[in-house]
Amino acid sequence: MSANSNVYFRVIGNSIGLALHTGNAVVLHFTMQGDILKDPDIRTLKATQLKFVTIWNMGFQMIFLFLSLLCDVQLILKKKNVPKYVKHIRAYNDIIFSAIVWPLTVIVFTVFWPFFIINRELIFPAFIDKAISLTSNHIMHTSILPIVLIEMFCHPRSRPKSHKWYLAHAVFIFVSYFAVILYNYSNTGTFPYPFVLMLYGTVYFPLFVLATSIIYLILYFTQWTINDLVHKRNKSKIR
Repeated sequence: MSANSNVYFRVIGNSIGLALHTGNAVVLHFTMQGDILKDPDIRTLKATQLKFVTIWNMGFQMIFLFLSLLCDVQLILKKKNVPKYVKHIRAYNDIIFSAIVWPLTVIVFTVFWPFFIINRELIFPAFIDKAISLTSNHIMHTSILPIVLIEMFCHPRSRPKSHKWYLAHAVFIFVSYFAVILYNYSNTGTFPYPFVLMLYGTVYFPLFVLATSIIYLILYFTQWTINDLVHKRNKSKIR
C-alpha cells in the first residue's frame, strides 16, 4: 500500500471512528436523561460515568482522531507545502497515540470482553443495559480496536530516540486515573468496576495496579516492534 493510498484510507477509517464515538456520546447523553434517572442504579452510573477507563479511552481516541484528520486533510490539500503547525500537531498526536491511545485501547479491549463473557457482573453489570444498548457497548469496547489497528498499519512512525517524553505522558495518565478512582472511593465508597471494589483492601489491589502498569509498558514498547515489522515489509514490497 503506497503512502498516498495510506492517507486516504486513514481519512476514511478515522472519519468513521470519530463519527461513531461522537454519535455514541450524544446518544449516551440523551439516554441518561428524564425518567430513567428514577432508577438509583442509573443515577449512580451517570454520576460515575467519567470515572470509567472506557470513557477516558473514548475521549482520548476522539482527540487523536480529530487531530489525525486535521493533519491528513491538510496533507491531501497542500501535498508538498504542508504548514509547519501541521507537522507539530502530527508529532504531538503521535505521542498521544503511542503513549496513551494504543496501550489503553488494547487493555480496555482485552480486559473487558473476557470479563463480560465469563461474569459480566464484575465489570459491566446487567442493569447498565437499561441505559447503554448493545450497539453503544460495541462502539466503546469493540470498534476501538480497529481504530488503532488502522493507525498502526497505515501510518509508519519512527521509533523515538528517547522514550522519556512518551513515558511521561503514559505515567501521568496512569497515575491520574487511579488518583481519580481512589478519590471517588473516598467520597462514595465505590469504584466504577465491581471487581476493583472486591480487590481493594487486599494484597491483590496493589498487585493489580502493578500488573496493569507492567502490561501497559509492555504494550507501549511492543508497538515499535510491530510498527517496524509492518512498515519494513511494506517498504520491501515497494522496492
